[in-house]
Amino acid sequence: MTLKKLILQIHLWLGLTSGLVVVILGLTGAIYTFSDEIKDVVYRDRRYVKTVPSTKKLSLDTLLSIATQSLGKKHKITRAELWQDPERTYMFRAFKVNKKSSGYWNYYDYYLKVYLDPYTGKVLFKEDASKEFFTVVLALHMNMLLGDELGHLIVKWSTICFTILLLSGLVLWWPKKWKRKQLKKSFAIKWNGKFKRVNFDLHNVLGFYTLIPLLIIALTGLAWSFEFTTDKKSKILSDTTQNTKASANKILSQSLQKSPQTAYFLYNFPAAKSGTVNISAYQSKNHLYDRKQYRFDQYSGKLLLEADPMATTGLTPKLIALNYDLHTGSVFGMFGKVLAFLASLIAVGLPITGFIIWLKKGNKASVSQKLVAKK
Repeated sequence: MTLKKLILQIHLWLGLTSGLVVVILGLTGAIYTFSDEIKDVVYRDRRYVKTVPSTKKLSLDTLLSIATQSLGKKHKITRAELWQDPERTYMFRAFKVNKKSSGYWNYYDYYLKVYLDPYTGKVLFKEDASKEFFTVVLALHMNMLLGDELGHLIVKWSTICFTILLLSGLVLWWPKKWKRKQLKKSFAIKWNGKFKRVNFDLHNVLGFYTLIPLLIIALTGLAWSFEFTTDKKSKILSDTTQNTKASANKILSQSLQKSPQTAYFLYNFPAAKSGTVNISAYQSKNHLYDRKQYRFDQYSGKLLLEADPMATTGLTPKLIALNYDLHTGSVFGMFGKVLAFLASLIAVGLPITGFIIWLKKGNKASVSQKLVAKK
């Protein structure tokens, strides 16, 4: 068996093994690429206030109290999304999961969100976020609705298979001779050809053109699967000898003084008694990498740590910070998101067209065998 035939066999069987998962990942990835833009239209009434009054926003402590009352004290608020845009609402989230669950509907103990008008404290919308469309799409994308243990394992190894498929596909695509006639077959789809030829070209040619963006998407996806983006456990803790917790508004005010140009804050409340208040200050509404991070003692409100991932020395921290934006294409603005969207749709088609190629070859082989048997 020649090397190219061996690569073809690897390409074939990895494609058949991971094809269905790749189709689902590509489709959900394409949908989620423009989730924020879609939410701004479909969920506008909960994400924006109708009119911006001349009065100041209520304190975070007051709004936190209203959110707690709305969601119920048994549902612990874990995060607040605090936009500095005067037209945006504040969102508070109560979130608890069972990571050992084997499916989606028993994964969440609860996942609730409440949207408040920051000027009046009025509850604009309250939802069970576990049933929200984009939450389900994201879960399907990350673990196939099969829970963290089994689902992540399937997605991780299917993504590894897809990465190998892309690289082996390049070897199979590579023209034997770089002459005009051969290059035309490799770079252009023969739309006036028969179905078999068009299908082959869709697989071969589109696979080549989307190789780089799909490799970036696959590799950044694997960074999550292997937890390259997870911060190491820190020994920075709150002083538990104190009894009274610091004002949430005091901590937010310090963050705003440090980052006055922040687009929005993610205010993460501590899960443990010794935990810290972790705040991410996003400097742009379009990029997650452009952020500053702060950790505060939950009792004294003292700033314990501040970090800027993009200002650190070394390439690895920067790549980790850029991971989500590279995965979604948003690092290159709207052009990048459109490119990621189109590449994801083509990724949906690659296993389908590949399966048809295999099916047609299988039928052809069966016909040949029957003819030989008759002779």
